[in-house]
Amino acid sequence: MALSRGSRLLTWMAATAALLTGLTAQPASAVDSPTMTKLSLGADQFKLTDTSYVSATNKLYGTHLTDHADLTDVVTTDYTKNSSGATDPWLNLRSMRSCTGTETKALPPAGTTTAWCWSNSHTDDTNPHWWPQGLSTTGTADGSDGAIQGRHVAAVSWHYRTLSHETSEGCKTNNLLKLTLLDRDTGKYRHVLLAEPTSSGDDFSFVTGHGGGIVWYANYIYVTDTAHGIRVFDINKLAKVDTYGSGVSTYGIDGAGHSSACGYPYVLPEVHYYQQAGTPSDCSGATIDPEQLCFSWLSLDKTGGGPFKLVTGEWQGSVDGARVVRYQLNPASSATYPGLLNMSGGKTVIQDAYAASRYRGLQGGMTWTDAQGVLNFAFHKGCGTVPGVYSHTWVGDTRAATTCASGGNWAAGPPQALSYWPKLDATQVDELWGLTEGICAGSDLTAAHSEFLPASPVSDNDVCKGYTGTDNLSLRSVFAVGFNDPAVQNLH
Repeated sequence: MALSRGSRLLTWMAATAALLTGLTAQPASAVDSPTMTKLSLGADQFKLTDTSYVSATNKLYGTHLTDHADLTDVVTTDYTKNSSGATDPWLNLRSMRSCTGTETKALPPAGTTTAWCWSNSHTDDTNPHWWPQGLSTTGTADGSDGAIQGRHVAAVSWHYRTLSHETSEGCKTNNLLKLTLLDRDTGKYRHVLLAEPTSSGDDFSFVTGHGGGIVWYANYIYVTDTAHGIRVFDINKLAKVDTYGSGVSTYGIDGAGHSSACGYPYVLPEVHYYQQAGTPSDCSGATIDPEQLCFSWLSLDKTGGGPFKLVTGEWQGSVDGARVVRYQLNPASSATYPGLLNMSGGKTVIQDAYAASRYRGLQGGMTWTDAQGVLNFAFHKGCGTVPGVYSHTWVGDTRAATTCASGGNWAAGPPQALSYWPKLDATQVDELWGLTEGICAGSDLTAAHSEFLPASPVSDNDVCKGYTGTDNLSLRSVFAVGFNDPAVQNLH
């Protein structure tokens, strides 16, 4: 289905400007250094160059992945049998469910319009190998009615984690990435493999990375590659593979011309890869490289007039001053590179950049310009399995920041991405979406893998304290709260 472009985006901008009139900056109440400091960048600092996979993906899509699919296919087709015709429940559409018991601590202490936990019949809620990271939605992608291809869908990125005593091999490779497409109207979802075509377009491999941030804009899904830059996938290039099922551990095009995607029925190929010139000396969260950026999370900012901004930020767990950089995006209606990063002289154009001068451990964030022209920031800070932190700040804010040490103010889990969903069909919903990733490790997991042993001493407000069950306990949620709810925006 073709996208409706310019008129819908202009309508969204007008609606957003009206919404954010009430979310204006507040006067500083403490004499201290600012929470955010604007940076003066060098000529090419943090700029990215583009490696295009468009021709290769078009060849792959036109010659080998010829069973084309759309969002409706992915989120409504319930496979009960694998490609060999054998019954295979692993392939079924999966369903989000209500969070219960301790896992409700993974929901924020504010009124939720959506409060989901993942399927337990498929162990997406407690699987220690797969970890949910980034989240974006068709509400962000479109903004006029919150739909792409007629569907209201959230996208979540996951990375695969090899555990102690395990080695990476095939589809069990450390940091293998997949994408989940989740229908908000039904709660049904399906995993899709992200893929990179070979230069010839005659084969493809899986993509690896942490997947800490994603943004959905128009028909593109942007995914962070922590030490290098940002990958882009085209939702209009979704395809069904030939060989699929729980026992399939192959990927790409085999000698007989058959395609497979680590068992998943669908694959989403890459079309662009934006990379910085060098590699940071460290993205472990302990050291900030002054010349290179770590791409830890993403969000989309359509406020403040044109251009739209792709916002990326760093997770620095042991040091203050992580950078937040905003790259210019071309409108979806642009004659050249619609919906892609703006380029000048072969490099991306940066709108502005800031240092989170008095924050550390940021795992998700977003920006918006309010009716007074003040640039606002919101951040998610994870605190392990104790309550995390949601912070709303702005340029010029000098208040003391909420920290994990102060007890947090948000969900345990810890919280990850932030994404704004303005409209649902004709209804203005003004939702802030996020997710949590954690689990309480059961005794079977801690016995086999020492990295899941609890820290000593265990904090009294750790939601996993005292848990002695055999199985893992979920702290993984997907939630939406009111964006302009005082219980959200008044937090710091």
